[in-house]
Amino acid sequence: MGKKSRVKTQKSGTGATATVSPKEMLNLISELLQKCSSPTPGPGKEWEEYVQIRALVEKIRKKQKGRRIIFMGPTKIVNDC
Repeated sequence: MGKKSRVKTQKSGTGATATVSPKEMLNLISELLQKCSSPTPGPGKEWEEYVQIRALVEKIRKKQKGRRIIFMGPTKIVNDC
């Protein structure tokens, strides 16, 4: 059996696999945070902003698809007092 990769791969439009780098994910997430944190746009621009936010969320979701996230339980803090 082969060794499993730690990095999620996805198929591009050409059929080749591409790795999802942490830097790429960080850039997408930062862009989403900036978009969501900015002041609301003027009248009539809300839909355009919604579409941009939705596109960013979908990009992130596609890159995370199939990745397993393990949540470590809360750690116990012991006081000796």
